[in-house]
This record gives sequence, C-alpha cells and structure tokens, in this order.
Amino acid sequence: MKTSNLFVAVFFALLFSSQAANAQGKILAGEKWEKLTKQKFLADFFKDYFINLGVEVKETGERITVLHKGDHFEIVNGIDPKQVDYVLPITTQNVLNLMQHAEDGKIDEQETYKILAVFFTPMTAMTLQNPLMTKNIPRAMSKMQNNVHVSLHNPGKTESVSHTLLYLNKEWIVVSGFQGTPKRKFELDVKQAIEYQAQVFKALKANNKKGWRSFKKWYMGWRKEVSVVTT
Repeated sequence: MKTSNLFVAVFFALLFSSQAANAQGKILAGEKWEKLTKQKFLADFFKDYFINLGVEVKETGERITVLHKGDHFEIVNGIDPKQVDYVLPITTQNVLNLMQHAEDGKIDEQETYKILAVFFTPMTAMTLQNPLMTKNIPRAMSKMQNNVHVSLHNPGKTESVSHTLLYLNKEWIVVSGFQGTPKRKFELDVKQAIEYQAQVFKALKANNKKGWRSFKKWYMGWRKEVSVVTT
C-alpha cells in the first residue's frame, strides 16, 4: 500500500536532516523522495537499526511504517505496534530539514552524525522502555548509577547532543540535555554510538540467554572505554 508524498518526505527528511530550511526553502518533489527508498547505501546504513520502523508526525497525527527490505525500503500507511521494532515520534520541523547530501550515494561521518543526532534521544528512550532490555540490564547498574549523562559528539567535537538517563521507580526515564548530578558520564563518537545501537538491536532480535549474555559481556567492556564514574 503506497503512502503519500508527505509521509515519504517526513521519513527521509528525518534521516538526512542537516540544516533547517529557510523561508524560501521547498520540500523536494515526492518522486525524488520515492527514489531514495530504492538506494542500497541507505538500506546498508540502517541495517543495524531496524527491520520495521514506525514513524509518527506529532502535529498531524500521521503514522507510517518503514519496512527494511535488505537492499531497499518500502513505506506503508499506518503502524501495527506488534510488527515494528520502534515507533519514532517526529515533528513537522523534521520535514523542513532538507536533505542536502543523500543523492551523492554516500554518507560521510558528519552526515552520519546529523542522522544519529535525530535518533539519539528518542531511540535510547524507546530501547530502555523495551521490557526485554530492562529485564536484562544489570540490576546493580540501575541501582548504583541512577543518573547518567550521555553525549554524542560530531567529528572534531564542534557539535554535540546529549541526554540524561534517570532510574526512577524501577524504570529508566530519558530526558534531553543534562539533568541533576551524574554518577557516570558517557562521551561517544559516531562510531561508538553506531556500535552500541547495533549490539542492542542484535540482542533484541536474538532474545535468548546466549544473546543477552553476549550483550552484557560486550557492554561492560564497552562501558569502560566510553565512560567514567563521576561520584
């Protein structure tokens, strides 16, 4: 079932947001956005992020599902919560963040940062709300380090996005920016952020004892490399 041009524009504007469009900016024609769903380099880029991704536009209430088909995407109307890995909320501002680099057939490290910056906080929140994830996070980490600051830096560390992980009432809450006094601080570059998401998605897909043991072992080693205890 084919979705509207707006749905397609929303999705790819989200993925490749770089700079907000000015008053003269125009959203590219729907046919051009449609062509991007067939680009293998995009499919390769997101292979470790999702199989089926739900997208909600906050202001309009529009809902679509992006299907990862291995070497391309398909986009359909509506979201079945049981059939998607995540439901990602966005705003219409994402539509106005025009794509500037995608059609050259490659994604450099700065462009990758721009993509991750959009996903960074909502994807972390959705992951930590997943009962499989919360069940398998070491309980000692939750109790002893209940305030965690996380930053993602662009190449050269001239830009960054951040959020705070708070463990309250036996659940993780993720909020944008830094809140309170952290007990641990994470400083991530693009490569480290991609590696984390890939490992999380791998564990969630496998969802067996072996997979979660492997994730915990990997995570504890990775955490030593990218974070420090502050209190």
